[in-house]
Amino acid sequence: MKVKKNHIYFGVIVLVLIVAGLAYYFNYLKNNPAAVRRELSPSWSVDKNGYLYYPEARGAVEFSRSDYWENGSITVSKIIYKSRGANIYGFLVLPKLVFSAMPGVVLLPGAGVSKESELPLAEQISQLGMAVLTIDSRGVGETGGSFPSLDEDYASFLQSKEPTQHLIVYDALKGFDLLRSAPFIDKNRVIIAGESFGGRVAIIAAAVDKNVEGTLAISTAGFHFPGGNETSKDMFVKSIDSDHYIDDISPRKLVMIHNYYDKNILVSSAATSFQIAQEPKGFLVFNDTTCNHGYCDSMYQGLVDGLGWIVGLDRANAGNETAELSVN
Repeated sequence: MKVKKNHIYFGVIVLVLIVAGLAYYFNYLKNNPAAVRRELSPSWSVDKNGYLYYPEARGAVEFSRSDYWENGSITVSKIIYKSRGANIYGFLVLPKLVFSAMPGVVLLPGAGVSKESELPLAEQISQLGMAVLTIDSRGVGETGGSFPSLDEDYASFLQSKEPTQHLIVYDALKGFDLLRSAPFIDKNRVIIAGESFGGRVAIIAAAVDKNVEGTLAISTAGFHFPGGNETSKDMFVKSIDSDHYIDDISPRKLVMIHNYYDKNILVSSAATSFQIAQEPKGFLVFNDTTCNHGYCDSMYQGLVDGLGWIVGLDRANAGNETAELSVN
């Protein structure tokens, strides 16, 4: 039986196309490790440039709420919500005079700082007419667990396991989802804020999810990591370095607040991170010799101005009903 030449030519063309397609596919996977990781773990990855990926669609938030305490102006509820294999414990702080649709903020404490220690700042913010969710991070307080060293977290990363510092970013995003789902919240005016380590996480989380309206970062700075010669280590360090993400906040608003006398993170380091950020942005520096690190009472007006600029604060239109958070 004779095979026609045009059939041979057609077969060769098909074979060439298949080989070219396979070559392109494998070259794509080689240069896009995130694609490989998304196949194995479709809800988490880090790409070759060191950018953390979590999907914006994270599903409904499972949580419970119970009364904690109240005074004449605010109510505090204990919140427990599920986030990637953990129960995250937090406080939801609400003003008693509630807007029909008020702004909200996820407030992230510094490393090792409990939600109880963050509560005074949460109360100050809530009295401005905002809903505030502050949490115990993994390894802290009621959330519990352990907070590994950087080397231990990197070892997990090398084994394609989610590092704790990535999980903490996800926890912040689930808290953001929780606030946005509340009927008394204006979902277009929910931001993520944080102090020190929490400020770094806030910047990363806001860069990961473009639905976050803006970021308030207090007493924080990135690593200013220059990169090295080890690809995996560079990917990991960049993935937890807020300097790597801070320019992705734009066109949303970023406010950084710092004390000139901060002994833990120098104001010059914060300024270096701020220079990387794109407009619109604001940098407020305070001179308080009595405050070593974190939020200082002297920063109060900066807090008011910063939050007012990012989400708008209108206490004149407060209603009289008490907000309720329904349990799923």
